[in-house]
Amino acid sequence: MSINYKMIFRGDYLNPNDKKKTGFYPQVVRKRTVSIKDLAEKMSQGKKIGAIEAEVNIKALLACIESELLEGNHVCLNDFGTFSLTAECREVSNPDEVRAESISVKRIVFTPSKGLKQNMRMARFVRGKG
Repeated sequence: MSINYKMIFRGDYLNPNDKKKTGFYPQVVRKRTVSIKDLAEKMSQGKKIGAIEAEVNIKALLACIESELLEGNHVCLNDFGTFSLTAECREVSNPDEVRAESISVKRIVFTPSKGLKQNMRMARFVRGKG
């Protein structure tokens, strides 16, 4: 297995002219997007569990993760990683100016486990076409 990449030029639009950092950086070229159905079929290959049953279980797991995040919890999938939320609101000088209604989810963060990070270090890359 290998991961395709291409080199792209990235400009620096944030720093002043005398401190700009530009250059070429590798960008992973995705081969395809894997759906829940694809994962379920892969899970069921050579096993007693069927693809439909696996799909139902994956969807139930995702619903539980979403529910826990909405409760303000972190979700740790032990040997895989942890999902958590970050929040944002408009910039203020006094924290008392912020109401709960003006805060929103900025992003969902995934922090991989040490084991997953180590496994990904074994990834091989090959230059893709394009």
